[in-house]
Amino acid sequence: MKYTLNLLTLIFLSSIGIVEAQAPLNPVFTQIGGNFSTPLGVRNAGDGSNRLFVIERSGRIMIIDSNDNALATPFLNITALVDTFFEGGLLGLAFHPDYLNNGYFYVNYTSEGLGGNDLLTNIARYQVSSGDDNVANAGSEEIILSIDQPAGNHNGGDIHFGADGFLYIGMGDGGAGSSTAQNMNSHLGKMLRIDPSDTASVVPPYTIPESNPFVGVAGLDEIWAVGLRNPYRFSFDRDTGDLFIADVGAGSREEVDFQAATSTGGENYGWNCREGSISGPGGCSVNGAIDPINEYTHAGGRCSITGGYRYRGVETSWQGTYLYADFCSGDIFFTQFLGNWTSSEILADAGTNVYGFGESEDGRLFYTTGSRVMEINDADFDDVIFINGFE
Repeated sequence: MKYTLNLLTLIFLSSIGIVEAQAPLNPVFTQIGGNFSTPLGVRNAGDGSNRLFVIERSGRIMIIDSNDNALATPFLNITALVDTFFEGGLLGLAFHPDYLNNGYFYVNYTSEGLGGNDLLTNIARYQVSSGDDNVANAGSEEIILSIDQPAGNHNGGDIHFGADGFLYIGMGDGGAGSSTAQNMNSHLGKMLRIDPSDTASVVPPYTIPESNPFVGVAGLDEIWAVGLRNPYRFSFDRDTGDLFIADVGAGSREEVDFQAATSTGGENYGWNCREGSISGPGGCSVNGAIDPINEYTHAGGRCSITGGYRYRGVETSWQGTYLYADFCSGDIFFTQFLGNWTSSEILADAGTNVYGFGESEDGRLFYTTGSRVMEINDADFDDVIFINGFE
């Protein structure tokens, strides 16, 4: 059922601080595209092909064509390189903003660690093959950045290009009770921002944007924001450029952090001095820590947030709704900005673990859980797609 909200009523509710989300969809689920092996998310290439690229944890990227049929041949298969220990695997995929012309795409995967550490995070660039748009050149790998992980969990893993053309990399704090998120000399527990270069003479093969907040001051130049525990999934609003970071909590809170497109970086989201809007286990304090726009507890079997996307498809009543989920409970949540961000509201129960989200070129949305590809539609409007996969 669609919803409408009288503007005067909205203004009144906002003024007195009583703002409740209105459920934007009456969801119906339908399987599409066959089965996948532990998919973690869905991406599009922005090349006008309307293909979907499914990230399989083992190290494969599979294609769903514009007719929602899965292709048998992987777009990329790097299973021989990927270590799936604990929370490792092929975790992220981002297509270069000029992919249509240069064929570059980037992956985030973990491999066997160095010096006794459990895993190594690798940000690598690949290129599509010259003879087939549906197959990448597996021999074109160029490692852009490698970061040692002290343990097998809290790897982060998501990567996206922002509207500024720079690559954003979500790094977890390294797990094992780590306090790296407040250590400005560590990449861990941060949001990083780099400018990948296709100039072979540049070592390492990326540059630091001059506008990064810690250039020329204390802290690693790659750091864009700090104080994150495990930003396993984040996304940009395709219309506004705003950044939504779903940061996995510890024992108490799961949170959605927000950064406006106008931000100059340097935000501190508080971990491990804070967990969400409450005190964290670090026994410390952070001046100016940024509270989340949304958070929830572990009641009802919830345990770990899986970030999603803000809807920008063709359904008008769905516009601006941010969708996300809890991994353990399978609850799919939504929040809306109605003068303030609304509290977590349940849209549907996926009935199984939810591992990731994605969106198509035309703004359809996806989530991954199980081994199936599932479509979720408004009972009155057929425009929003979700994908189920992983575990």
